[in-house]
Amino acid sequence: MPGTTAAAIGPPSTSKFNGLGIFLDTLHHKPRHAIPATWTSLPSALAGSLPSISDIAVLNRGDALIVYVPAIKGAADYRAYIYDSSTVTFNGTQPRGAVLACAGYRQRFERNIDAFLFNGINFVSAKNRELIQAIEVPGLIADGNYKVIVEALASPCPFPGVMSHTNASIPLNGGPRSFDFRSFTDVKAIYGNEILNGQGAALDDFQNLFPAPDDPNNALSKGVDPNDPKIPADPLVLARSAITVVRPAADETINAPVFDVGSNSIFDNFATDGIMTSFQPIRNEGSGLARGGQFGNWFFWTNRVQRAVGSSDAATALGMQVWQRHGRLYTTFADQYQDVFGAMYFASTKTVPQQLDTTKYVHSFFRIDSGASQRRYWHWFICGGDTREELVDPSTHIPRTFPVGTPAFYEEGGVNISAPQESEPQTQYHNKECLSLLQLAEAWNWGAPSGAIADWFDEPHSELHAFIQPAGLDKGRINLKPDGMTDNDPEAKHGMAWRLNAQKQATQPMFEPFDQQAPLTHYDIFVRPDRIVLYINGRQAWCGDLSDRPLAMKYGLIGYGNVLYHSSAELYTNYYGQAAPIPGEGSFHYAMNTPWSDTRIWDAVGHSEKIDIPTQFNFDPGACFKPKSTAVK
Repeated sequence: MPGTTAAAIGPPSTSKFNGLGIFLDTLHHKPRHAIPATWTSLPSALAGSLPSISDIAVLNRGDALIVYVPAIKGAADYRAYIYDSSTVTFNGTQPRGAVLACAGYRQRFERNIDAFLFNGINFVSAKNRELIQAIEVPGLIADGNYKVIVEALASPCPFPGVMSHTNASIPLNGGPRSFDFRSFTDVKAIYGNEILNGQGAALDDFQNLFPAPDDPNNALSKGVDPNDPKIPADPLVLARSAITVVRPAADETINAPVFDVGSNSIFDNFATDGIMTSFQPIRNEGSGLARGGQFGNWFFWTNRVQRAVGSSDAATALGMQVWQRHGRLYTTFADQYQDVFGAMYFASTKTVPQQLDTTKYVHSFFRIDSGASQRRYWHWFICGGDTREELVDPSTHIPRTFPVGTPAFYEEGGVNISAPQESEPQTQYHNKECLSLLQLAEAWNWGAPSGAIADWFDEPHSELHAFIQPAGLDKGRINLKPDGMTDNDPEAKHGMAWRLNAQKQATQPMFEPFDQQAPLTHYDIFVRPDRIVLYINGRQAWCGDLSDRPLAMKYGLIGYGNVLYHSSAELYTNYYGQAAPIPGEGSFHYAMNTPWSDTRIWDAVGHSEKIDIPTQFNFDPGACFKPKSTAVK
């Protein structure tokens, strides 16, 4: 193991940057297929007296690599990058021209470092940011051997600005201030490298949000100065190692077999770099952007997106940006006026709507950064009918309608996502039967629920909402939440906070500990008319028994997307009628770095039809539960 001394392993530092360290292995969530890393020699420019990092483990994810690191005393962040002598140089021991992937922090909806908590007397800052000890390194596009440099840092990776492919200025509700989208080209020019998942903020981590957000001097959403003394672009490195990995992984054919095959299937790992440059009008949505367009294997559409300064047409409407890079799909947008329901969705034009089968499944899968608040989250849907032609144009495969979430669409009386929008006329293509899944933030503050069987290690910060919106209705939904979840929701009106075993005992939170910007969380969804099964990172999380009210659709259009709405309300929360601005509904990263925009990273997206649940998924039919009610409410 190269290095002059053993790594400085110890308890996480108590600095303001990382009050707690979370290493998934200590929480029995380290993936079973992670293996010890293979060490190799450092580039000559990095050879020296720094301690090496011991006990590194790795997990290949096709074109990405997850690096698991031990706790390093004093570490405020970890970073890793692929070293290629043809593209990466060094300024001293600092890389230049690299793509730096950083570990960052968990994104708790509440009880984050700047989530002010009421202690019975006044509000206090929790000050408990939790440093992730896993780094997802993208960009392993071609087969071959890769050298990866892994480092422990004394300061967080800086937030370089809102990710985009093209620089743009986004106005804030008509006020005197705007905020910027910063292109990856500019990031490299300013910081010397691309920085992925940099979360160190221009604002002091513990500072209350003064001045007001529309004050031109406010540092919210601004990239950190590369020469900032607290969070420099070139941080002090505490320990360093070089490891070597190979793509494809030696065990890939065994542990990651290909089973999504057939003429009507798609798997997209976004291996080719590209930029979506134009959205065309698709409906009337007032002055907000409601645009659509073809990009790669997908058709994208938006709803209520804020225009960039100077934008007046589809070609220059840079408030919504879509691009492929590092073997991933990136999307960034801002909600209109920071006040209405903004959204982005995409559906495959390579496939036609999937055929549902009584015994086999439609399988849909995707990886995404899975942090959620109550006003930003991912949304998956399948909307269907009796024929494929009523769902998509038979020649272009572009959707006939463009389903979107609207305010409170997941609640009782919510509007069908395929209902007409604005002044759209009602047609045969609207008000389809739609099944939706989404991750919505909701904090639980009461410890383990009654009857929980696990040694408790976390509390939920988000819930799974799963519901059916019946065909022919423009409002109303069937909540698929079962009875007996012991979460103060006896009428089962809300989402699902817990995973349950066959005895309906809570085994762990539904999503946590995967409330994070990185590594990306992998979702698998299996659907047939009488059953839906959700897996999170390969483990069964929820199974809905729909036998009392099966899906009626014969064919289904699958859509992937995310929403951001009323971001100004997300940023500020009024307590007990006082108007003082206090960080509330959202994580530190959302509140300080991306308060008025949302960037999502997608990878390994696809779907197929008429397949079985593979044996490696360990399906437990005993943990499939009927909804408490099949009534439309």
